[in-house]
Amino acid sequence: MKPKLRIVSGARAGYAEVFGQPEISIGRHPSCTLRLDPDQDLDVSARHAVIVRKGERWYVRDDESRNGTFVNGHRVHGETALTDTDHIALGPKGPVLEVRLVPDSAADGLVADAAVPAAMRTATPPRATAQSTPPRESTTQRIRIEVGRQTRRLRLMSGALVVALVLVVCGLTYRNWRQEQRRAAEIAALEARTDSILRAADQAVESLRGQLEGLAARLRESQGSVARLQRELVEARRTGTEAEVRTLTRQLEAASQNLLYQQAAARVDFAAISRENQRAVALLWVEFGTGEVYSGTAFAVRADGHLLTNRHVVAGEDGTRRPTRIAIRFADSRQTYAARIAALSEEADLALLKVDVPGGVPVVHALNARPDTLRQGAPVALIGFPLGTDLPMEGPVARTSLFAGTVSKSLPTVLQLDGYGAEGASGSPIFDETGAVIGVLYGGESDSRGRIVYGVPSSFAVRLLAGLD
Repeated sequence: MKPKLRIVSGARAGYAEVFGQPEISIGRHPSCTLRLDPDQDLDVSARHAVIVRKGERWYVRDDESRNGTFVNGHRVHGETALTDTDHIALGPKGPVLEVRLVPDSAADGLVADAAVPAAMRTATPPRATAQSTPPRESTTQRIRIEVGRQTRRLRLMSGALVVALVLVVCGLTYRNWRQEQRRAAEIAALEARTDSILRAADQAVESLRGQLEGLAARLRESQGSVARLQRELVEARRTGTEAEVRTLTRQLEAASQNLLYQQAAARVDFAAISRENQRAVALLWVEFGTGEVYSGTAFAVRADGHLLTNRHVVAGEDGTRRPTRIAIRFADSRQTYAARIAALSEEADLALLKVDVPGGVPVVHALNARPDTLRQGAPVALIGFPLGTDLPMEGPVARTSLFAGTVSKSLPTVLQLDGYGAEGASGSPIFDETGAVIGVLYGGESDSRGRIVYGVPSSFAVRLLAGLD
């Protein structure tokens, strides 16, 4: 079998091509086997991905692209096998290719799936008008009259063409002038808005001195990106092409919006969220019969001693392991308590623990199980123990770490966060700006250095707790 690649979305959407060669390069560079539009498909790198044949199977790998390659929504790391009807996305928002495996006997080449262009229309020549019969004249007189009539028609047509040409040139000149004026006004407004955002970012960084250094560092980094893009846009307007100006304008708008999200996060009273909730957060140790010991984070949701954490922390990645002992130590405490598994979620990476503490335990402020209240860019806080401690389970006071971030995606089954310094700490509660728990941290992108992390939405935790009643 050999692949037929159909472009589902993007500038060349609607076209398919059958390939017989064992290696297919994809990108915007002229040398690529399958070339995407170099001016419109800007999420695609010059050399974005490669599809190769190994034996009877086809595989795709990312060619160190800027935005990554995804197969059926999952990012490609190394080589990923392809099957019939798989979808390859060139970046999260880039063009999508559909893979169809066709017999080796199928002819190679481009297949037009798009509509056939409409046929060109031809103008119908005007009908000849009847002429009244002139009186009989000499041959010389008739020739003189006919020559005058023909030249008059030519003069009229030439004059009409000159007038039409002048009108077209004036119209195009005026339209281009208006477009340039509008574009210059838009860029000037963007630059003014960017200057304002950069000034506000200076104030936000100053307000974070001594606290949440991860967020402060990201603010400074984003400031640098916005300032750099602003300089490049000014230079492109002077010496670059219109396509470069459009690309840099889009990049500057996106970077400015990201900086605004970070500024909003910097204005949240994270200290108040920490004061209200951190005593309900606990350091968690789990020991298995093989002598393996893992640490994580849990947090109390009921005063009777019920705590939430990740299922994979207490039952392994497949959820089938059983620990020999579990212990917890609440924040700012030296006391360690034995815990046990009360319930494991079958639909999400969540586990419910039970600890017996005389007089009860401190609990988090609230659970927010409504994903519709979370907008893109909303600020969040994470409280947990990213490094944990080693056994024995008695010793120093457990101290939490506080991290900040923003919501990048809120889906029914997963929360995606742009974190500013949050790494590890599986089981940590994720708080919205009101101090309510919106999710439970369970992992992140390994190559993002803690900047992209994922959480289980609180709606799953609410359902797990309802099973106890």
